[in-house]
Amino acid sequence: LSACADNAAAPAPAPTTIAQAATYTPQPTPTLIPQPTRTPSPTPTATPLPATRIALGQDAVENGDWDTAVTQFESTLTEPITDTQQIEILLELGKSYLADGRYAQAADTITQLQITNNPPSETHLLLAQALEKTNDFEAAIAAYQTYLETNPEMAAYIQPRLAAAYLALGEREQAIAAYEAALEGPAHRLTRIAIHRKLADLYLENEAYTAAIKQYDAIRALAVTEYTKGEMSYLAGAAALLAEDTNAAYQRFLTGVNDYPRAPESYQGLIALVNAEIPVDEFQRGLVDYYANAYEPAVAAFRRYLNANPDDYRADTHLYLAWSYEALGDFDSALAQLADYAQKEPADALIEQAKLAARAGDGETAVTLYLDYTTQFPDGPDAPFAAWWAAKLTEQSGDIAAAIARYQALADAYPWHEDAPEALFHAGFLAWNRLDDAELAASLWQQAVRQHPQSEYGAAAIVWLLRAMPTHTTPTAVLTPAAAPTAAAAIAPTATLTGSVSISETRPISGLPYTRADIEELAANLNGVSYYALHARDIVQGIPPFPPVPDFELPDVDDGRAQAETWLRDLLELDPETDIAVLSPVIAEDERFIVGTKLWQAGLLQEAKLELEGLRTAVSDDALLSYQLALYFRDIGLYRSSILAAGTVLNLTGHTVFDAPPFIGRLAYPVYYADLILPLAEQYGYDPLLQFALVRQESLFESFARSGAAAQGLAQVIPDTGAYIAQRLAWPDFENDDLYKPYVGLEFGGYYLSQQLKAFDGFTAAALSAYNAGPGNAAHWYEQAGDDHDLYVETVNFAETRLYIERIYTGYVIYEFLYGDGDPKG
Repeated sequence: LSACADNAAAPAPAPTTIAQAATYTPQPTPTLIPQPTRTPSPTPTATPLPATRIALGQDAVENGDWDTAVTQFESTLTEPITDTQQIEILLELGKSYLADGRYAQAADTITQLQITNNPPSETHLLLAQALEKTNDFEAAIAAYQTYLETNPEMAAYIQPRLAAAYLALGEREQAIAAYEAALEGPAHRLTRIAIHRKLADLYLENEAYTAAIKQYDAIRALAVTEYTKGEMSYLAGAAALLAEDTNAAYQRFLTGVNDYPRAPESYQGLIALVNAEIPVDEFQRGLVDYYANAYEPAVAAFRRYLNANPDDYRADTHLYLAWSYEALGDFDSALAQLADYAQKEPADALIEQAKLAARAGDGETAVTLYLDYTTQFPDGPDAPFAAWWAAKLTEQSGDIAAAIARYQALADAYPWHEDAPEALFHAGFLAWNRLDDAELAASLWQQAVRQHPQSEYGAAAIVWLLRAMPTHTTPTAVLTPAAAPTAAAAIAPTATLTGSVSISETRPISGLPYTRADIEELAANLNGVSYYALHARDIVQGIPPFPPVPDFELPDVDDGRAQAETWLRDLLELDPETDIAVLSPVIAEDERFIVGTKLWQAGLLQEAKLELEGLRTAVSDDALLSYQLALYFRDIGLYRSSILAAGTVLNLTGHTVFDAPPFIGRLAYPVYYADLILPLAEQYGYDPLLQFALVRQESLFESFARSGAAAQGLAQVIPDTGAYIAQRLAWPDFENDDLYKPYVGLEFGGYYLSQQLKAFDGFTAAALSAYNAGPGNAAHWYEQAGDDHDLYVETVNFAETRLYIERIYTGYVIYEFLYGDGDPKG
């Protein structure tokens, strides 16, 4: 769902291309249409005690079910309760109203909270937010100011809210003063940049150009990318022009051109300089034009630069000219420039000539040029790159035998290079799957195992050797045309994998240094926590991919914690009496912790995450502090950061989830929202561990997560898919933002996952690829590979989707180990 590139919101593929859904009979049989008004929190038949109602309301808050939360909290207020319970209920009720958009009721409830004894510190901030939403800006300002009096360290986050309220009342000067005051408080770099931008806009509107320029300069000092720095240089210059300070303006534009040529705004500055007839370095001018896709002006500028410096010029001028000519479709001129480039940089020029030929669709010439590089510059920095692409392009041309030889040549010539293990594995897979040459495949895979035993592709070779030895089984997909080519024959470039399962033919493999027993021992000794390593160990134990886990155990939240802390205390050589769960002053006194916690308490989740994540990364070299943060983040509900902090503990201690205490493993692979996921799994008939692994991969259990592709919530459902699912489920009053509510997002994700499992006859790898890349793409890969898991994974040619399947497989194995029978299947 997070990257549905094809038919994301369409119904499941038709049975003409996918196995009939009727043949898939999960246990228990799912109910296809859920009740959309189902409340995720159970409601007892008897009238519950106030403490029980509070707990039910808090569960509903966790799940984003505001209606249920409000019902529980409101009902509790009518019963005999303690003062402490009253404060807790009013606080949670006010937050629930606020989250649900019932702002007047939120304001009324929080006002009641104000007059109780010792109201929580965030009360005034919550009230201010509610009042602002009701457009009572004056009252909101008063509430914000009251909050600031006792929380001055929150200025960077409260003063901008004050400023927004002042602007709503038309009080611009007070708004500016508030933004300026915001800069006096501690804040994340991105928050400070946002404040400076607001101030710059206001000063610009007030024609206070010098003050605006000061803000642009401050942003440029804080920025880390060339693009933002270039943008600020241009905006400062534009402000100087408005102030009629042309010299200062042109100097800013020149800074952009000379220092930040990739920034789009630097091109605007260049235009201003040219129009004003201000001299500009011609190479830099060409560079800015090139990055702005103004290729004809770029060519003209680079040529003027060459003409002015015939004997002393930058060699890469020819390179930029070649790329510019290529973009204009003038490949002859591009090649001529690369020939000139070769006079100064012969090795680099040869690589660029090969790349140009490949981009132009002339794979044969590209292969020749890449091979020329490996011959002329065998020790050159790009030799492995050239060898790889010579093999890859040969494969794409259909000459599989030659491609295999070239992949092996790369591995033989550069065994130290990171591409060598993959080259051997891939060559073996081509021999197996395209040439049907089991002995050659096994030989190449054994070479990969021998030379790279602990690499990811060494493990991949083990997986396929376990399939191939001691007998070879014909791949589940056969080639079209029907006659399989020999090692010496060429395969047409248009050949595709089609066909059905065929396992009747077997042939022995002999003469290999490793026996089947050797390979099994190597698999058992793989120590990586990665897809191929885990899968190899699964195969040795006879465990199929994604096996159902009948004995799922949901442990208590702190089960095994004491043992884990003893283990960590001993490992770090701490005093046995040390309570390692207590937050260190390094954390508790850090401004990021203080500010982030207060933001979180007030429901300002994104702002809180920014501060708290900054703290987490700052202490990510300390296992003890990371453990403390993992616990703290878990307890407040910042689950993504908790998972990452727990992962840091494992990494820093040199352990994995398989040999560290299970409590720490469960912090890294948690089962949050089990009260929602377990019923969904039973309803739809899939293994709950599959959805836990999927949600961890999609969002790391962060309910407010949003991807660059606009995927939202725990299950990362994109808007179009969400609308489609809402229609299928007849979900009442669906709005896109409902996907951020855990009980909605998980329901929609669970429904869509079950739909894909049915469409692909329970074949999990295909269902996951459909979830990630769309049913249409998954159907295409399914037609090629069938329901052979290993072949399917190798067939998926979207890098993101293939990695997605592998990571969920890995997560599933880990979840089974941590919550199943405790046997380390991988």
